[in-house]
Amino acid sequence: MLKIYFPDGHLEKPVWDALCEAGYKLKKSERGYLIGVDHPEIVFKQVRPQIMPFYIMKGKGDGGFTGEDIFENSKLRYGLENVVLVEKLPLRPTKLVVAVSEEIYPEVKTIEDFKEVVGDKEVLFASEFPELAKSYAEKVGLNAIVFDPIGKTEASLLPPMPEADLILEVTEFGTTLRANGCRIIDVVMKEVYSVFIANSESFKDQKKRRLMENLITDLKEVLDSRNLVSLYFNVPDENAIPKLLEFLTAEGFDPTVSKLAKSGVAMHIILDKAKVKFLKPILRELGAKRIATSPVITFGD
Repeated sequence: MLKIYFPDGHLEKPVWDALCEAGYKLKKSERGYLIGVDHPEIVFKQVRPQIMPFYIMKGKGDGGFTGEDIFENSKLRYGLENVVLVEKLPLRPTKLVVAVSEEIYPEVKTIEDFKEVVGDKEVLFASEFPELAKSYAEKVGLNAIVFDPIGKTEASLLPPMPEADLILEVTEFGTTLRANGCRIIDVVMKEVYSVFIANSESFKDQKKRRLMENLITDLKEVLDSRNLVSLYFNVPDENAIPKLLEFLTAEGFDPTVSKLAKSGVAMHIILDKAKVKFLKPILRELGAKRIATSPVITFGD
């Protein structure tokens, strides 16, 4: 059996939805920790992404979905010599930033500004990634005491009497930070992805490796297909067929062409849905009729 750790928190829904779209039937147990799946060789157990690297390092599970930031922090904490990063996943990337309270430090716009204001004074640095925060503080030359606030990190900056002077936090657009009066003063990692990690020994096992790679491929195919659509149209006028084929092949498409019952053909291509609005007027001018689109999941190239 292959034991895979399934994430909770913000990673749970995108991973759950992608696997369901890929054809996996998932169901939570009554207590919510075990996730049933209609695959006879896979067991899912739900745990916090923060603890996954440790469990996988200790061989308690074969692999799991976690965050790149968590993986990097765990490498600093535990070493993780026997854990491999198998794949970065195309889920919505975030970024790892340093922020301060706008009210407490109104003139601070950059980390250099902050250093100039605090000098050699001891500062409190809050982060759910204490090892990364400690490494950052050493790199930029801050006299910092790093602590894990165990929860909403940005709350430790809220006045009056904030618990921290600055934070190291993950954000997607910075909306929550701004809503809490926080200003980003440095970007530590521009793109923080979700990752699939595995125990090295498990990954050397051919059967387990094949199961893990198939699982990742299934998930990636769904994620990679989310911006794609199938575009179909009829070409009832035989004289319009060569012009349309010439245009489509020049644009890099290799259309599927099928005979219609009466006359003409039906054509089908797969493309990014953002391009459809630009392509439709040209197709109409060239003789395309009854243009339609539908969602698609592509399996492989």
